[in-house]
Amino acid sequence: MDEIDMLLSIVENPTRRRILEALVREPHYPLQLSKELGVSQQAVMKNLSLMEQSGMVVSYRVASNMGPMRTLYVPNADFTLVIDMHDSMFSARLIEQGDGEVHCDGFADVEDAANRVRELDSAIRELDAKRAELIEERNAVMAWLTEMIQGTDDYERRKEVYERVDGKAGADSPAVQIKKEVSE
Repeated sequence: MDEIDMLLSIVENPTRRRILEALVREPHYPLQLSKELGVSQQAVMKNLSLMEQSGMVVSYRVASNMGPMRTLYVPNADFTLVIDMHDSMFSARLIEQGDGEVHCDGFADVEDAANRVRELDSAIRELDAKRAELIEERNAVMAWLTEMIQGTDDYERRKEVYERVDGKAGADSPAVQIKKEVSE
């Protein structure tokens, strides 16, 4: 199982997504998660165990002022997973995170920091909107290209065109010739 398959198998489950959402905000004990999410402690433990085995979360023991040591869970992975499925487009990819060297000089107060987070979230939404526009344009170009290559009955030649589009064929490949033939 590759990394994308492993991540998909973990985040496909709604309970695990809710657990991860809680853990990225702050570390939690299983009992806290159970109460906060309204899920049995057994289900929380089962999902935490699976996520820990995959390396998505880690646990460590901490002293408790209410009795025995407790196990605290924290996230252990930073990732962005993007899946695109559109006309003539399917891709699933893991976007690598930066080197973690971003530093901030501090903020005047909590509100100042919260404002910066909102600004960053807004910028991310703008990037997502621009990405959606680019995908829409790509879909339109692919629709045109698909209509053009439907004119040839030779599947291998159509496949060569798709390879050219995917960047798997060189500029002098037969796919370029097909494009010229089809457009003439």
